[in-house]
Amino acid sequence: MNHRVSPKAGVRRTHAERSAATRQHLIATAIDVIQHRSLEEMSIHELAKSAGMTSGAVQHHFESKAVLMMNVLSELIESTVRSGELWPSPALPARERAAKFVQAVWSLVYAQPRFIVAWNIYLGCRNQPEVLGHIAELRQSVQARMHEGFFSAFPELAGEADRDGLLGLVLSSLRGLGMLQLFAPAQPGAPDAAQQAQLACLADLIATRCETAAARPPRAAPATQRSRRR
Repeated sequence: MNHRVSPKAGVRRTHAERSAATRQHLIATAIDVIQHRSLEEMSIHELAKSAGMTSGAVQHHFESKAVLMMNVLSELIESTVRSGELWPSPALPARERAAKFVQAVWSLVYAQPRFIVAWNIYLGCRNQPEVLGHIAELRQSVQARMHEGFFSAFPELAGEADRDGLLGLVLSSLRGLGMLQLFAPAQPGAPDAAQQAQLACLADLIATRCETAAARPPRAAPATQRSRRR
């Protein structure tokens, strides 16, 4: 009988690789505990129990719950913004682009259980300055990346005077819809009609603003610039 050997069989991982894999396992386990139970139940002891490790082994990687929560939050946010599926091609018609973006960012970010986990951490760590400082840094980083991605996908809006306000409105609307899942989570496979209607309105707003900006005549150069060209 021939036995197939995995290409990775017999390959020993380095200490750094094993440590990184353990940290990822602990972060994934912590997310699962928060998602299916609560943030309050997410202690070093409970994490160790759920991960099949000792408390001492967990503290070797995360010396406190605050440090653990910072790493969990980083993973939650990075796993959403690093997805290349968020941004439609700017070559597509404005309405198709807007619909694709709204549905992608909703399904990949705001409709995910991990979004609620992140908000549980936000709300549960308000008295921990160390974690709050980390959250502020993460939000700035995410905001910058969302800003760059959005206006690359919708270049018509990049020159609008209120572009930051428009992006803030879009993201706040999506965030609000996501937060509603805390109170009335939709049944799997059964999209909420009211929710979908609001997403469609949001896509229409983005598309209409793109069409309006694209149809607007180019702005005339200031008189000083015109005189220099003569």
